[in-house]
Amino acid sequence: MAESAGVLDENTTSVPVVGRNIVVGPKKYHTTKRIERPPHKIAPASWHLDPKLDLPGPLPKEKVQSFFEDGYLFLPNHFGSEILDDVRKDVEGMISNLAQRLYNNGKIKDLYEGLDWTSRLLRMRQDFPDAPVILIKGGVLPPALQKLFCDQEILDIAQQLGVGPDVALNPAWNLRGKMPSHEETVVPWHQDNSYWEPRIWDEVVLTVWVALVDATVENGCLQMVKGGHKAGKTASHTIGTTTTTWYTEVSEETIAKELLGKAELEDGVDKITFEAKAGSILIFPGTTPHRSINSTSKNIRWSVDYRLHCRVPKRRGKSDLDWFYGLKDSILLRKDDDKDFVPDFSEWANVDRTEMQENNKGLNATEVKENFDPVVIGPWMDLWDLEEDTRGRPNKHVDKYLQTDPSARNVDAYIEKGNW
Repeated sequence: MAESAGVLDENTTSVPVVGRNIVVGPKKYHTTKRIERPPHKIAPASWHLDPKLDLPGPLPKEKVQSFFEDGYLFLPNHFGSEILDDVRKDVEGMISNLAQRLYNNGKIKDLYEGLDWTSRLLRMRQDFPDAPVILIKGGVLPPALQKLFCDQEILDIAQQLGVGPDVALNPAWNLRGKMPSHEETVVPWHQDNSYWEPRIWDEVVLTVWVALVDATVENGCLQMVKGGHKAGKTASHTIGTTTTTWYTEVSEETIAKELLGKAELEDGVDKITFEAKAGSILIFPGTTPHRSINSTSKNIRWSVDYRLHCRVPKRRGKSDLDWFYGLKDSILLRKDDDKDFVPDFSEWANVDRTEMQENNKGLNATEVKENFDPVVIGPWMDLWDLEEDTRGRPNKHVDKYLQTDPSARNVDAYIEKGNW
């Protein structure tokens, strides 16, 4: 849902990628299971095997072909400065609200007003190291992002790439402030499918990643595995293996073996690095492996990602628009039979998905928020092996998950429904 460990040590190596040395993780390691899950039985995705290249839309045919061939589509400079400025102002408001809460509770020494969005959050982090995580945990969708997510050309592209006829927005959207050398904002190799219920794995769920500032190698731009989607498989992921976070991860060796049928990934052939100007976007399905690399910059790499899909999945959940574990429905952005349809965000935008995840696992989301608890847990943790960190570091996110009611994380409920 779009990175490597933040600190070099004797267990870490680097390799050249597009002319640069980029940290890629431990040289070798041995894992210890905390929980071992049974193998998944869901068949590989097949939606991409018979691409429809002539659907109407703004993309030329060769762009549609490259999406199905490569597993991603890069559109430089799609969004202009006006909408990006509006998003920045909304994020500045979010940072200001967080600063006031932290200051009122004695967590930071000053409100640090007058600083730009990057400088202010970096200064808040000096006083309260968990400030960036508290910010990105927030699940209330601000107005400028509502507008950005409704961009009509992107909805046209989604339909042209196979989403539809109606187009819905998944509740799993993320504001990301990639901090310098900060493990919690560095996401390892993964497929977005690893965050969805297995019943969703053969659906066209398109991630739209938007650079809100220039994304570079130095500040942690994205890497994609070219062709990693073609097997249709969701590879074997783990949680906690090489990071002390809540993120799912899959090793390069597993990607190469399970998805590409080769011994190792090659830089510039399989691993493709995308530096992107502000306003540029990457669109890719849930089967394409990706990560964003470690930041060595002194600034923050801001981005947002969201997901588009049709109205009703082939295997329905609790409702037609249940695409996320029954916790929060998706919202329709476009009705194919109603050209004047306008989504009503008034209620949906204010339902915090993160709080619903916490309540679902038996936590008190109100207490979590009031205590500025940076721990993140979610239902995707039910799906994968949980492992000890290869460097022996504690993982408060996995620890918290393992303290929840076992009945709320029992995989039998998935298996009995054929959702495994």
